[in-house]
Amino acid sequence: QYHTTPHAPWRHSHSFNLRLKARGVSYSSDPILATMRALSSILFVFNAQKNPTSSDGVSPLQVSSVDILDNIPFLGANGAKKMEERNILVQELLREAKKVGQVGSMASEEDRARLENLANNLIPYSEPNPAKFPLEGTHRLVYSAAPGASSGKIGNFVGKVTQLFETEDIFYNRVAFGPLMVALQAKREVKNSSIIKVSFLETRFSLFGKTFSTKQAGGGGTWKVRFVGEVQDENGEEKLVRIMETPSLFILEQPMN
Repeated sequence: QYHTTPHAPWRHSHSFNLRLKARGVSYSSDPILATMRALSSILFVFNAQKNPTSSDGVSPLQVSSVDILDNIPFLGANGAKKMEERNILVQELLREAKKVGQVGSMASEEDRARLENLANNLIPYSEPNPAKFPLEGTHRLVYSAAPGASSGKIGNFVGKVTQLFETEDIFYNRVAFGPLMVALQAKREVKNSSIIKVSFLETRFSLFGKTFSTKQAGGGGTWKVRFVGEVQDENGEEKLVRIMETPSLFILEQPMN
């Protein structure tokens, strides 16, 4: 239904939903990690053929997925441990954000500061080049510190906020109040590894899925992607989590199953 980029076929290939199990920890699927896991299996078989086990049953050359994981460049040393730490930090951030609610302007200054701090802690754990990470489908707003309607609050009403990607470049910021939906169409342009330029194109109003009015929109801004990564939440569900600065803090999630 949605555009899928040729260079990211793994995005919805759940048959490729591999998990690394090392040191008793289950890690979420990730294209790089899954590749490393597959590579370790191939190397293990190759070594078993070239170096049969000795009399004590130990192969002289065994390659473990943990050893490979610990040497992935963007994770650095102790990669398996960093993946575990990332999951823990994301789980804490999502837990606290959902306690506060999606409208940060209604939260206390203490709550907003705590979420900013938790978000900052995740920056070193992001996938490389977060602004260039391929996006598709629907993403749900978990938290927004923005004071305007982008958090879903219009007057005394709070709507359900989602972000829908039509293509990698065109997306919609949508706010739904029951059958009524307001969708702001926007175009994004990747400027560098962490910065995207966003231009607003038009606003669409629909009722029960049928558009009844459109208005040209203007403006835009520069957004900084602080974190992006596929993780597991406290229930073991895999999801893509993004943290952006617009300059207000935004946290979005997309279920992967």
